[in-house]
Formats: sequence, C-alpha cells, structure tokens
Amino acid sequence: MDTIAAISTSLGAGAIGIVRLSGGQALSIALRFFSSSRVKRAEDVVPNHLGLGTFTDGDVHEQCMMVYFRAPRSYTGEDMVEFHVHGGSYLARRVLEALIGAGARLAAPGEFTRRAFLAGKMSLDEAEGVRAMISAESEAELREAYSLMSGRFDDRIDEILRTLTEVLSTMEASLDYPEEMEDEADDSMEKAAAVREEMRKLLSSYGVGKLIKGGVTVAILGKTNVGKSSLLNRLLGYPRAIVSDVHGTTRDVVGESIVYKGVKINLLDTAGLRETTDSVESIGIARSLDAAHSADVVIYVSESGKEEDKKEIEKVLSCLDKVLLVNNKIDILGKGQGGINISAKTGEGIETLLDEVLRLTVGEGRTAETLTEERHADCIRRALAALERGIAAFHKESTECVLVDLRESIDALSEIGGGNATENIINDVFRRFCVGK
Repeated sequence: MDTIAAISTSLGAGAIGIVRLSGGQALSIALRFFSSSRVKRAEDVVPNHLGLGTFTDGDVHEQCMMVYFRAPRSYTGEDMVEFHVHGGSYLARRVLEALIGAGARLAAPGEFTRRAFLAGKMSLDEAEGVRAMISAESEAELREAYSLMSGRFDDRIDEILRTLTEVLSTMEASLDYPEEMEDEADDSMEKAAAVREEMRKLLSSYGVGKLIKGGVTVAILGKTNVGKSSLLNRLLGYPRAIVSDVHGTTRDVVGESIVYKGVKINLLDTAGLRETTDSVESIGIARSLDAAHSADVVIYVSESGKEEDKKEIEKVLSCLDKVLLVNNKIDILGKGQGGINISAKTGEGIETLLDEVLRLTVGEGRTAETLTEERHADCIRRALAALERGIAAFHKESTECVLVDLRESIDALSEIGGGNATENIINDVFRRFCVGK
C-alpha cells in the first residue's frame, strides 16, 4: 500500500503537534527532511527511540523529535514515523505539506486504524473501541470503550462463537450417524440454549449501554417560578439560566451537560407549564412537552407543600414512566410529603435526586461488557433470532434446517469482529474516525 500521512493531534495552540507517516516509504520520506548528529542514513535510525533533530523544508527549520516504528511492530503493522513538533496548526500543516510533496498521500479518516485492522493488529470491534475512547466524555463511557479496545468484549463474543461452532460440528456429524449421536445432539441443543440466554443477557444491556455512550437525558418540567432554572444552575454549578420572579422567563429549552459518578447527564431546562395567550411562550411550552417525550427521565418540580396539579402531572406521566416528583424550596417552605425534597438554593437533596436519576437509568453493578454499539446490537439480534429458530426446529424439522440456522447465527456474530463483514460495513466503521487515527 502507498504511504499515508496526517496530523494526529488536534489543530490549534498546544505544546506538541504530532504528524505521522505509515507505509513502505515512511522512513525514506522522513529522512529527506530530518537530520541530526546521530542519523546520517536509514541504518542509523534506532526503532522505538525518540531522537532530537531538525526538520528542514525551505524556510522551515524546526527542532523536533522523530520516532521510527519498524514493521510489523507498529500500530498499523507497517513502517511508521512520527514527528513531534512544537504545537501550532501552521507548523504542523507545513510539515504535513512537505511530506505529501515528497510522495506521501493524505490519509483518509481512520486509515491508520483501518490498516491496523487489515494487518490483523485488532478486530473490527476493537477498532470501534479506539474511536469510542477518543470520543468518550465520561468515566463510564471511557470504561466501556476500553472494554472494546482491550478485547474483553471480543473475548466474550469469541467464547460464544466457539460454543456455537462445537454445536454445529456435532449436528453436522449427527447427519451421518443420527441414531448413534442422538444423545450428543441433545447435549448440543442444551449448549445452544445456554448460549441463547447469554446472548439475551448481552442484548438486554444495550439499553443501558446507549445511555452510557450518549448520556442520560433529563428534562426539568414544572409550572412557572417553581425553581426549574435555579435547579439547572445548581446542578451545573454556575448561573447558566436566567432566574427571575417574572413568570414565563424561560421561553425555550436550555441544554447543558454534567458528569455525575462517571455518567454523563444531559440536562434540559424547559419553559414553565401554564395557560398563556403569549404565542412565543406557547411555543416554548410545546417544546417542553416534546423534551419530556424524548427524555430518559423527567424531573417534575413543584414548590414544597403546594397542592399538585394532578391533571398536569398526568399529562407529563403520559410522556414517560420515569418521572421524579421533586419538592423544591424546602429551605423556606419545609419538606413536602412524597417525592424528593430539595433546595435548589442551598443544594440540599441534590445528590439524592441525582442518585435516583442514575438508579432509574443505568442502575448499579454494570458489567465491563455492556453493549454500547448499535452495529453490535444488530449483529446479536440477528444471531439470536437465527439461533432461536434453530432450537425450535430441532424437534420439528430436519437436521439440515437446524444447520442452516446455526450457520446464520455464527455468521451474524462473526460480523462483530469483522471476520465476514462486508466492505460497506468496514467503510462505515472507519469513516466515523477523525483524520490521523
């Protein structure tokens, strides 16, 4: 393959900018620009050693570090070179332009990792873990991304595949010796049933996995002036929303995010619910209800001790079954009956409220192999459906029908690691990467 180059660090001011090369000509292209007292020729370059020198191209004389990774002991499995230059978008671009002018090609998004996948350095789901690590915004998301990247999730899928392959081999053998292998065939179906439960368990974790990856969306609803915006500001730790005694101050949905106990929470402050003739405020109220429909949890705020508007609460409950009733202003009105008692002004009860949000959504005791990728969930859905058909057909259909379903189940699961993934699937995975990774 040709030699590719890209900037691997974010553009902008920073201490270091990294420009990388990968391919058969990586070292020879790099040495057209790099010089040092210790490096006079390619044989002088020590692999995996970060050496100080000068990158020279026209009027650019940049004192920098260069490191060479010799194939196959590199990220991509090819020869790789990295230049560590002083941070700054202009300098990194100048270095990249020089490398491209010398024969390298600008890398496509994710092409370095794609080459690592093609070289057998990682499975397709491990490559997706790399992308997830880069984009992680919370501890929980980072943990699940690491599970993908490190291969723990891949190991779990491989174990399921090994069992299904054993079942398939036994069923194939029973075609030739149906009477002699009747007991073995029965045992194999018991193994298949155990795998079915494992896949069901894994698939059921996807609901939590989606929340960990994208964050838990929480809509804050209630009447005007009950303290919704004050609650948002308290949760954020700074005054994001305008707080006023004037009714109807909030006219639109205000969105911000926090991280609580390692989980990202997307907060939506909404317009107060009330009857109004103001057309703009009416639009804001309609958006409040839309936010409730799309949220994972609704926090319905009332003034502590005040009589609840049951009709309004029923309207909110019709949007979602995960509604937390909150009594606010307990610092001046005292604690209410039922619901969670808080003071957006003093912060009392806020941790209890956030703990309840997590309990209702991501729960506790999350495993390291929670399903977070839609592609993986789709593969497991198809694999599970085929396996269930095979198990159902065992006592009703011919063994050939069971074998067809088992092979279909194995093929669907194998797509996760990229074993039989189509070119379109592979392209879709890597096009989501940034350039340089």
